Amino acid sequence: MITNAESDYSNSPFHQVEMIRRVLGKALGFVGYTIQYGCIAHCAFEYIGEIVVCSGPSMEPTIVNRDVVFSERMTRHLCKIQKGDIVIVKSLFDPNMNVCKRVIGLEGDKVCMSGPSNFFKTHTYVPKGHVWLEGDNLTNSTDSRSYGPVPYALIRGRVCLKLWPPDGFGILSESPTRRIVKDQDDCGSD
Repeated sequence: MITNAESDYSNSPFHQVEMIRRVLGKALGFVGYTIQYGCIAHCAFEYIGEIVVCSGPSMEPTIVNRDVVFSERMTRHLCKIQKGDIVIVKSLFDPNMNVCKRVIGLEGDKVCMSGPSNFFKTHTYVPKGHVWLEGDNLTNSTDSRSYGPVPYALIRGRVCLKLWPPDGFGILSESPTRRIVKDQDDCGSD
């Protein structure tokens, strides 16, 4: 049974202020946790890695349309990207998009380029602070052969693991085309 004193307390301004304080306390606690977890998620995506759904045929047969890969960021931050690595890079044409390509050359490397008939070969040197990127599917890839060397700062991460489809799960293999130049004379004369 509610007494008159309890009824007066629930209608009193003190009780209403206490209720508002409790609601605000819970709301602010929720906002605080949301901000904390948001910061943790941001740091994880920025410094650890992210899951990426790849689209397009440029990396076939290594990565096909709709494959899901994990791109780790530590290698990029430590400047340890190597020739042969598959990387996720900000698009030179649309900064809201990313592209997936293989690193063929690092700064100072000599990179060979072949014409359509594979008869006429030229070479170029990768400038400081840049990388040379190509898709594994050379006949269906827009890459450094079209737009030149890519600034290292545009690299978002190194693809290290294929997550989907399940039958392709695992660490990604070396380039099927093995176009990486190890010797300065591989392109022919300077």
